[in-house]
Amino acid sequence: MIDTSFRNWLPTWCGGRRTPESFRRTNSRVSRLAVQYDAEVDAALQRLWPKARIYHDREFTRDRADFLLVVRGRGVMIETKVKSDPGLFHGSTLPPLLDRLQRDGRRLVVLLNQGDPTPARDLVTTKLGDKGRIVVWSGPHHDTELREAVESLLHQTSRHP
Repeated sequence: MIDTSFRNWLPTWCGGRRTPESFRRTNSRVSRLAVQYDAEVDAALQRLWPKARIYHDREFTRDRADFLLVVRGRGVMIETKVKSDPGLFHGSTLPPLLDRLQRDGRRLVVLLNQGDPTPARDLVTTKLGDKGRIVVWSGPHHDTELREAVESLLHQTSRHP
């Protein structure tokens, strides 16, 4: 369903950005799922790394990750992606983020709520090499995969290529 409320779209016409909070006012099922998914991911990060620092980027942008997880002084960027269907995830929205992280030499875990991430996994590997991972995470029963992905990136010896 399209958001036809003039007050919600006017700021974007004038150069403003939409934030996750502004998505809440839309009728988009995916937007509502994304807000809920981010909250669940935040809780999982706190549960898995209780002593870590977790920073959440509240501004909606394509070239910055949703979370920065700092564990034992080392950082991993976390990007969340929500699909409304269990089909293939191509990662068409990832290139601006991947380009930025490739330049910065940062590590990234992409968390996908459902679907087959094979095409996007190839994209992430091409751009970031061994500094990127994609994990299908839809709840605590996938915590092991999330922990393994993040820890494997934290154990890399060099931050920069």
